[in-house]
Amino acid sequence: MIILDTDCLSLLDREKIIESSILRKNLDRFSPKDIFTTIVSFEEQMRGWLAYIAKSKMGEQQIFAYQRLHLSLESYRNTTVLDFDEKAVQEF
Repeated sequence: MIILDTDCLSLLDREKIIESSILRKNLDRFSPKDIFTTIVSFEEQMRGWLAYIAKSKMGEQQIFAYQRLHLSLESYRNTTVLDFDEKAVQEF
């Protein structure tokens, strides 16, 4: 089981743009069913993109912001998201 945190997810998102990824190459060795993230990472990323959208001016900046929000949505749709529950509270 591999759990990706917010930093790893952000790096992977950036690497989709530049198309080179040491992290992605390492993850390719694993089955997608063994790769997870957390609801906390989802919250952090969504909060960041929503804040960016709120500050965006009309035009290209706003289009970019919504495209990135959509990209994040697609990434989470294809990844198992772990809950923040009592066990997580105890662990961390």
